[in-house]
Amino acid sequence: MTSMQKIIRYALSGLIAMLGSTACTLDIPYENQLSDPSAITSVTTARELLASAYDRLPNPEFELSVLSDDFETTSLISRNSDLGNLYKWQTLPMTNLSLTLWQGYYESIAIANAVLERTVAISPQNESEQADLAAVNAEAKALKAYCYFDLLRLFAPDISEGGSRDGVILKEQFELEFLPRSSIDACVGYIRTLLTEAVATENSPETAYWISQQGVRCLLAELELYAGQYEKAVEWANLVLTTASGYDLFTETNYRQLWNGGAGPESLFSRHTTVPFYLDMRYDTEKGDFLEVSEELAASYDTGDLRGEESIYPKELPGETVGETITMRCLGKYNRMNWDATEISCIHKLRTVTACFVLAEAYCLQGNHDGEARTAINEYLTRRKARPLDEALTGDDLLQAVLAEKQKEFVGEGERWFDLKHYRKGVLADWGQGNSDKRIDATDYRWTLPIPQEEYFYNENVTQNEGWPKIEN
Repeated sequence: MTSMQKIIRYALSGLIAMLGSTACTLDIPYENQLSDPSAITSVTTARELLASAYDRLPNPEFELSVLSDDFETTSLISRNSDLGNLYKWQTLPMTNLSLTLWQGYYESIAIANAVLERTVAISPQNESEQADLAAVNAEAKALKAYCYFDLLRLFAPDISEGGSRDGVILKEQFELEFLPRSSIDACVGYIRTLLTEAVATENSPETAYWISQQGVRCLLAELELYAGQYEKAVEWANLVLTTASGYDLFTETNYRQLWNGGAGPESLFSRHTTVPFYLDMRYDTEKGDFLEVSEELAASYDTGDLRGEESIYPKELPGETVGETITMRCLGKYNRMNWDATEISCIHKLRTVTACFVLAEAYCLQGNHDGEARTAINEYLTRRKARPLDEALTGDDLLQAVLAEKQKEFVGEGERWFDLKHYRKGVLADWGQGNSDKRIDATDYRWTLPIPQEEYFYNENVTQNEGWPKIEN
């Protein structure tokens, strides 16, 4: 058992003791479930409580990939109506997903708030404890920022639709509060403040299971790209890459390690777990998966491209008719470990390669920086043994090509859905034209997930997102 496993197991046992037998639901706000300030008396107990905040993080990677154009359905999808309906953007599975994500992120935030409030009373006994306490506080702020950034992109309109529109609920303290949603601009400002405070602390954990200073820099790069602050995005992305020894980090060994049971040097933040991931994708080992990597995406990988070799796991399986054999384009990554009965150890939440794409996107969006954008993306592609982009590509064509390479890197990790939401009225406007189940109009209300009724039932100050019903008590 690793040290992280021990800490999480110990922390969860203590957390369960504090919560008693009460289930963690939004019907009982999380702030009402954890209320013993005497439980946090040292840096060690603060770290243990923080570990439980990490453990509460939801894992939306599979569901967001299903909503995007990463996958196509196989003939088996008729045997899983829930998954098939999510693939088609039906409102019920999207509503169920919203509850799971809202609850998970806010539970993590609540525990992080408890950590930040209760560490104030801790008196470090030496310089080592002082540094450890600073790291705990920095990670608590970074984890809150991580949660809020995902919540904002999931539950609020895209920032391009107006920064004054409703964002999400910002909770700065552990006590139960019935707050309205803050504006998107206010949310961005708050997330930026959390990250700016966190990045000031030198923090290089031994494993990727904690958010490091380097991880915070990458989150700042992503945030500034989202906010349209392209010069700042370039600055932070460059800092991530230079601190990580540049593109030399992206070796074949480091990349393959990501998808064969470990975090590895390329991971900036991975959630520790031993629970199998992506099991919902598979029907059984005899017939195959409900979903496979889309044919167009699979065909776009060059021979020898490391990304294709790890992302696609071809399986020869019996077809629908007697004697027929088909080749299913099963997802590699986590899914192959399920097929091979290999134990998983982590789910990757943030990778250094993100900085490459932030850099390329920001250069494209700045204008007059196409050369720098091509250099950034081609340096990366060379390391992945993929064909570099044509030097003649410029403007929107270049941005579109960068986003295509990004999908090839992050297929199955949920990133594509965020890009589709952000660029659906621009360079990715034609994303679903070849798939009748994915012809979702750019103005469709479902691009923004609904605020769960479990939230607004006890908080009357919360507004519902446009298009989604608000059921009254």
